[in-house]
Amino acid sequence: MRRERLLVTSKNILNELRKSPFKIFIRAKNWEPVGVMTKKEHKYDPSWGQMRLWAIGMTLDGQKFEEPLDRKNRRTGELEDLIQMETDLICITARNNSDPNDDNDDNFQYFLNPHQANRLKDAVDRIKERERIIHDLQKKIEETERSRDYYQREAESYGSEIRNLKARLSTLSEKLSLAEQQAEHYRTLLKKEQIITLEEEGAMDEKMSGARKRGEFQAKDSADIIMEAAKRQKEAQRHLSNIGLSSMSPEYATKGDLKEMEQKIMTAIEMIIKKTQTPSQSPQRYPPQGE
Repeated sequence: MRRERLLVTSKNILNELRKSPFKIFIRAKNWEPVGVMTKKEHKYDPSWGQMRLWAIGMTLDGQKFEEPLDRKNRRTGELEDLIQMETDLICITARNNSDPNDDNDDNFQYFLNPHQANRLKDAVDRIKERERIIHDLQKKIEETERSRDYYQREAESYGSEIRNLKARLSTLSEKLSLAEQQAEHYRTLLKKEQIITLEEEGAMDEKMSGARKRGEFQAKDSADIIMEAAKRQKEAQRHLSNIGLSSMSPEYATKGDLKEMEQKIMTAIEMIIKKTQTPSQSPQRYPPQGE
């Protein structure tokens, strides 16, 4: 009941205070209540040569108090208003004690007005936003550096692999060059073998071409051989008569006559050989081996 009565009494008193010129006087530091300000009064300050605003009231102890509601700022040379907030019920001053001559900076606790507070809040938010952006950028930079290190390691690995492949390619190129030289050597040997084979085939063909005659000669009777030799001698004599050499006397033949006779004999021999060969046989200047 006592608290309820106190609550009702306080409510009534506060309502009356709001309707009256009285206000609760509070200091900004720690929100310390001084008492009740009953009025404001202008007093002349001879040291500044101008009027100053004073708060007059009664403390919670029932003592009268008076203190200025402004401050003489020696740095700016101006009077500064110390009322930080004032409503129908309260008045808050920035002064920490009631000594009117104490103008030191540590004797005052200022509030920011709403506009300054908004600007300060906006500035703080911008700072925090920039710190957040910087933090995000730092994370991206760290990620980029990690990616850079990774790709750098990959590039070094690929570079090492490329160098190894180049070395292997150089080795293979040398082996290929040696293989090409060996292939050229083998091609030369093959050509030589082909030449030898062709020569052997030609010799075999030559032997085979004379084999029939040699066989016929070996199968003939000696009388047949003599008769064939006589026929050849007679044929040769007839050819010599045709070319006019049968009656030439060696004692009176000149060197030119002998040369001409040699040429005619060779021509006659070739004609005889052509006649004695079969149509499938090619003419030979010299008789085959073994005949």
